[in-house]
Amino acid sequence: MPDTVATPLHPERVLPEVQQSARPEPDGHALPGLAVPPGLRPGMPRKAMTTSPVEYANAPLQVLAGTLPQDLQGHIYVAGPSVHSGSPALASDGLVLRLTFREEGATFTSATMRTPSYYARQEVDAGATARGPVTRLLNRFRETTLADVSITLGPQETPNTAPFLVEGERMLLVTTDAGRPWAIHPKTLKAYTPLGYLREWKRALPTPWAFPLLQSTAHPAFDPEPAQALSTEEPQRQRPRLFFTNHAPKWPLGSGFTQLVSWDTRENRLHHWALRDASTGEPVVASSLHQIASTRDFVVLLDSNFPINFWQIAAQAAVPWAPRVQRAVEWLTAKPSAPQAVFWVIRRADLTPSPGTLDADKPPFIPAYRFTSGGGGLHFAALYENPDDVITLVAGHSPTEDLSHTLEAGEKLINGNHVQDWQEGMPTAVPVTRSALGVHRIDMKRLRIESRLHSHDDFTWGLTVFSNAGLVNGELETHLRLAGNAMNGSVPLSELAVYFNSDGFTADMIPERIYQLYKPVVGSKDGLPIRDGRAASFFKFFVHSGRFEGYVLPTGWFGFAPQFVPSARMPAVPHWKGYLVALVVADPTPDLPAASTGSEVWIFDSENLEKGPICRLGSPQFDVGMTLHTTFLPAVLPDILDGLPPGNEAPYCVDVEKDLDMDAIEQAYLEWPQTLLPRVPPVLFAPWRLGVKWALNFPKLRQVLSEDVYPHFPRR
Repeated sequence: MPDTVATPLHPERVLPEVQQSARPEPDGHALPGLAVPPGLRPGMPRKAMTTSPVEYANAPLQVLAGTLPQDLQGHIYVAGPSVHSGSPALASDGLVLRLTFREEGATFTSATMRTPSYYARQEVDAGATARGPVTRLLNRFRETTLADVSITLGPQETPNTAPFLVEGERMLLVTTDAGRPWAIHPKTLKAYTPLGYLREWKRALPTPWAFPLLQSTAHPAFDPEPAQALSTEEPQRQRPRLFFTNHAPKWPLGSGFTQLVSWDTRENRLHHWALRDASTGEPVVASSLHQIASTRDFVVLLDSNFPINFWQIAAQAAVPWAPRVQRAVEWLTAKPSAPQAVFWVIRRADLTPSPGTLDADKPPFIPAYRFTSGGGGLHFAALYENPDDVITLVAGHSPTEDLSHTLEAGEKLINGNHVQDWQEGMPTAVPVTRSALGVHRIDMKRLRIESRLHSHDDFTWGLTVFSNAGLVNGELETHLRLAGNAMNGSVPLSELAVYFNSDGFTADMIPERIYQLYKPVVGSKDGLPIRDGRAASFFKFFVHSGRFEGYVLPTGWFGFAPQFVPSARMPAVPHWKGYLVALVVADPTPDLPAASTGSEVWIFDSENLEKGPICRLGSPQFDVGMTLHTTFLPAVLPDILDGLPPGNEAPYCVDVEKDLDMDAIEQAYLEWPQTLLPRVPPVLFAPWRLGVKWALNFPKLRQVLSEDVYPHFPRR
């Protein structure tokens, strides 16, 4: 795939305009909103579950309607699953998009996230390691709601959730809940290294799998402040700046664990701290840690509405041909998400790296402080400053949102209809109750939490994706500073806002079984808008006033991942004013523009969302369904983010051949029972060793790694 040449802001074009005009509003502020015809029908469009597998490089996006503002410049990176009906969406191969905006127009680039297990899967599923039909069946990868899993080899690592910039290493990551973050080349979008060797992570399941199950945070936290030494005596040791988790929930064959992890961008090593409840003294075992956040003095974790049901996943992997058995196992083992959001707060002063913190299996314990409020949720942001040890959080709360299930063809819906074939695989992400935005203040001196919840009938039915927290957590300012952009100081309190999208309330996405699971919380169906529904929307929530501003999408349109982009006329235009750029889908109708596939890019004036999109972009090649999270990079950053840190330091890159060392993999499989039962004489495990050698066909697996995996990840 050819490289993209990032176009910087041309001084001869932009700066004279800035000097001649003191207009404090973006160019698009004067553009009118567009009237968009409704889609085919209310509810979920078919297009939400269809993504073209074709990859494009710098393909043009046409203006379908409206005007593309000239001060909309830079790159939006979008991550999501490459969805197709019939397969669990959240476990699909990762898709990365780059939307590039220049004065002369917009383009898009797309790529599939290919990790070592992705390449190995292609060969294994084709029979490269099979001795016959039985071993081929044992080795092949099967679809589950968490990841595609091979009984003998483990899950495919599929980064498909969120792009994330690591300033210290000049790396752009793509993350997932079920694996390590992976760095990508910002121009080609090719994945080239994971964060950490497998040996630096603790496995969620104690198996000898070549591709182990690792659970982490899809939204890491990064300190926007420049690097600081831990002490004057040891200036070479930096205060940890990048945080994520290494965790596993409790399950019948394991007690679970929760670790906070930092990646030292100087040492290029992972440091682990196990969490202990400061009140009870018991180890913390979280259900799911989809997002975390950092402030000047604290790190905050949210135990979220993404519970992992290992029994369900085991049934999906073991008997893929028996959906009734899978459904029965799920019915018997499913549990509702926690009714309250659980926040865990860790003092950054306790995060002192040491030789012990390099041990993923037995790291030192540190205290974590537990606070509950607001109803369950997935996404939140924290204001960086925490004056007088008071932390301010903004969270989306959907007490009955549950991403551990997917729609299954034929199952009964809450409105009496049944799931259609084209819906199969979509996560049950639409909550059965109205959601709320919570503004929480955690006083760490008095160890108490105060909360204010805000709801809106047009905007908080179905909060799913936390769209962009950049103005709250310092992410945007970090990207602008790295690119050398002039900014306008701190965002005024009255302007501090976050952007969300809402799926609304769509009865054709809520199975009856989900309603029954959450009936104790929801109560009677009479209070739900089952017949009328609530349309999807994009909205802006002002943190300090609790005010909502937004746009309700026309019937039949769904929106994903809106991203705030500042005007390129900074500093004449404050950096908190600009545009909201979002992906939207609708099923094709005669009312669509000729070049539209039903997948479009809509651009909004961030200061007036209510008037609707000011520009619609698309092309016959742009065919993208469900996506998840985004980030914005100024125009020059792809030229800077080469993975080469400043100075003469060597670039970070995991040696995949050492990471997947075949000698160590074979030894782990053969010795696994002995590690579980060390007192049993080794001779009694001879049948196991013979069976493993037969099933895994180590010589052929070695050949697959040598010929089909290692060459894709050369040492840098």
